[in-house]
Amino acid sequence: MKLTNNFNLEELTVSQTALRNNIDNTPSSDHIENLRLLCENILQPLREDYNLPLVVTSGYRSKKLAGLIGSKITSQHCSGCAADFTIPGVDNKKVFKHIIENLPFDQAILEYYTEDNGGWIHVSYVPNPRGQALTKDKQGYKAWQ
Repeated sequence: MKLTNNFNLEELTVSQTALRNNIDNTPSSDHIENLRLLCENILQPLREDYNLPLVVTSGYRSKKLAGLIGSKITSQHCSGCAADFTIPGVDNKKVFKHIIENLPFDQAILEYYTEDNGGWIHVSYVPNPRGQALTKDKQGYKAWQ
């Protein structure tokens, strides 16, 4: 199922962990609508701004999958509102700054970023977004400065 011009449902729901453990990671219609909004408001604009594909490493997670991987079942991934991604060849810090300066995000987290290891970006969208920008490393979360 196509969500936007460059994003489909499968790439936002596929999970190797779910496949290996025979976990159903099928989102509900409400979750699919949230994924569509995430794509329309955040992922598709990034794809168009950079004219490069995004590699989604984690999108929707069923509660069972979240529990298995040690994620909280309250994570925005479980409602279909969040995705983790990179844009190969583009520094994640640059993309993160672009998000917080230009897009209506609810939460953006630059996770485990170093200049040697670019980490990844977690981003979420909900109507009336908070615009919460954070970094995360081994010590935990910090407000973006």
